Amino acid sequence: MTERKRNPRLDFFITSVQQQVERYEQSQLTPFHDHLLKTFFDLVQRHDKLENFYQICIVIPLLLAKNLQSNFYLYQDEGKIFQLVCDSEQGLPQTPLTVKDDFLHVIHTSCESNDRFILPIFSRSPGHTEKQLNNNSDSKQDDSGAQCLDLYLNPRNFLGLFVISPASSLSQTDRFFLAKLVNRIGYNLQRRLVVANHLEHVHFLQNLGTDIGHNIITPNMHFKYLFRQLAKKITAIDGEMEAAQDLPDQRSRQVFQRCRAIRRELGNCHHQLLKHYNRTSLYLETLLREEHFAKGHLVLKTRECLVERDIILPELEMYRNRLKQRGISIDRPQNMVKLRFPLVVDVGLLSQVYANLFSNAVKYTSEITTTTGMPRKAMAYGCEKVSHFPDKLTNGVKFNVFSTGPHLAEEERATLFEEGFRGNNIGSNTGSGHGLSFVRNVVEIHGGEVGYEAVQEGNNFYFILPLPETTE
Repeated sequence: MTERKRNPRLDFFITSVQQQVERYEQSQLTPFHDHLLKTFFDLVQRHDKLENFYQICIVIPLLLAKNLQSNFYLYQDEGKIFQLVCDSEQGLPQTPLTVKDDFLHVIHTSCESNDRFILPIFSRSPGHTEKQLNNNSDSKQDDSGAQCLDLYLNPRNFLGLFVISPASSLSQTDRFFLAKLVNRIGYNLQRRLVVANHLEHVHFLQNLGTDIGHNIITPNMHFKYLFRQLAKKITAIDGEMEAAQDLPDQRSRQVFQRCRAIRRELGNCHHQLLKHYNRTSLYLETLLREEHFAKGHLVLKTRECLVERDIILPELEMYRNRLKQRGISIDRPQNMVKLRFPLVVDVGLLSQVYANLFSNAVKYTSEITTTTGMPRKAMAYGCEKVSHFPDKLTNGVKFNVFSTGPHLAEEERATLFEEGFRGNNIGSNTGSGHGLSFVRNVVEIHGGEVGYEAVQEGNNFYFILPLPETTE
């Protein structure tokens, strides 16, 4: 039987465990102190609330000697103030108390002041590498037994102070134990503060989702009523003009012709406003769904649709004038007319996928010379069936958005759809580098995949979606 090779990565942790066991064996801690540390770990794992954590930290040192008092202070870096969050006499205050005293200041190592033993609480910097952690693991200790790790001494990692009094009641072993305890308090406190902050953030987002639905989405629907009323007024004008079209005198006919021109302009304006309103409302109602905020990710609301009719053409209409202004022609392939299969998708989100791709086409399409020597500056869209997607038993459909121009650099292609990516060809075009990342996110939650191809005469951005099993 051949011996299986162990992952070298495990050797690092095996060595770390062995070294830590040796340190504990050589430690100054008595069995009583060791039991206190174990008790601390057991209790903080059992109680999740931050308030319970403060109380556990406060009571553990009280067992070291009679008449000891302990105080837990948090440092608020923004205001450069200390807040008393728990003490061994009053327990938890109703609200953290801002305290000013001579001994309350940022320190790097434990010290004594007026018979108080004061220990700084530091969090571990997440930016340190394992090598740095390993190198610091054997760092020297001060007279109290506190570890002076450079790892913890970054002022930005300072969380607060732990104060025990009277210090004269503490033995050297007690001080060593307290230094160990406070190191572990800092480690646990950092994570609990982060969790509390995240929970507060999540709660805010959930409330924000409700507020958006109530204060933005619902009032926005009133615009539909206003547009309908405007359409009725325009229709009423048509009726009045129809009745007055046979006016006898020249002056009246001139006024009538001018009114007809104004009516035509008003109708066009109404059409453009309604078109933009419909697309903007679709985006708002899709991106600002309450479910997104509640779940913490995009939540699909799917329905059956024909992609070109219901998504591509309405989006293309929004970009048609901008493409024309830049001299970009639009090639509509015939295969999308033939491939009129329905897909079950989130129309609002997939519309914004095409909006991002068309927006990029406006920005980055450039003129090329074709193989026949003719200039061409064009954007095209289309689709084609693909076999074995997402597995061998099913098929998919590949949607393409092509634009003429030089190919993207080889080194850029792997990170195209990453958040913040912006290519070397951006020129003066503004942007955040979020668009293609959004495209990938939406396509992937539909069960698809995105990609890029350097093709003849330009660049093709595509995404593939699975076809429903009933689609032929």
